[in-house]
Amino acid sequence: MKPPTGSNEFGPVLPRPAVDEHVAHGYTTVQIVRLAVWAARECNWVNGMEMTHRAETAWEAITEHLHLTYERPEETELIAIGWKAMKAQHYQDLRAHGYGGQDQSVLSRAFVRYWTSAWAPTHGHEDLIVDRLAFAQIWRTLTEPQRDALRALAEYGDRASAARSLNLSDNAYCSALARARRNFFALWHEHEQPSRLWGADRPGARHQNPMYLLRQRRREAEQRARRGQSGPKARIGRPRRNLGVSDAEILARHEAGESMNALARALGTCRDVIQRRIDTARSERADAG
Repeated sequence: MKPPTGSNEFGPVLPRPAVDEHVAHGYTTVQIVRLAVWAARECNWVNGMEMTHRAETAWEAITEHLHLTYERPEETELIAIGWKAMKAQHYQDLRAHGYGGQDQSVLSRAFVRYWTSAWAPTHGHEDLIVDRLAFAQIWRTLTEPQRDALRALAEYGDRASAARSLNLSDNAYCSALARARRNFFALWHEHEQPSRLWGADRPGARHQNPMYLLRQRRREAEQRARRGQSGPKARIGRPRRNLGVSDAEILARHEAGESMNALARALGTCRDVIQRRIDTARSERADAG
């Protein structure tokens, strides 16, 4: 590798510092500018990135590394750090402009869909109508066992309960569910490259907003602290709703085979409340045992 040359060899990229001050580990401001410019000119895999933008990105990464490292780095190491920063910045710029994947000339469909909706004076109903029609057409083409597998999962919320409702073993039900999903996706992306199966069928309580979970944990910690200081305190937040049955009875009915969705419908509440009552009953039973 050739030694870095001056920043004005092929025209100015970054301005030369007015004062050549020491930065860290023996490197000066002029040396850092030369390293950043050399890294920018030799980085051929970010050709869509403007030269000054490259050099500024490399300069920032090199300067930051010099202030954070405990040992003096070699010039080649600093240049490599600049290259890595330029590559990361280049991909970030592409994503910000809606480009992604191997073909960087194609706009991301999600990017176009989002900004088309944001530009519109009113949100249209075309996408919702198309999705509903497509779902109805695909649903009719699925076999009855495939519809049963998908319907049972939507009704019971977990695979074990859905398998029991269809009198299938867990392995047999998972195989039927996988076949139903593959056929659905193949028809959904008809005449296109099918997308990969993604997502999960875990209960919705596990997908709460992170800030909601953070506030919930904070409230629970405050409750524990107050109980430890001066005995039990009043519940923080909304009062506990009376469902007419105890948590232990709800747990017993669930363990007897009644699904959480069925319990929620019978008791006039939502599935998340049933989940919390069952967790509470299990914790109390474990503490008593």
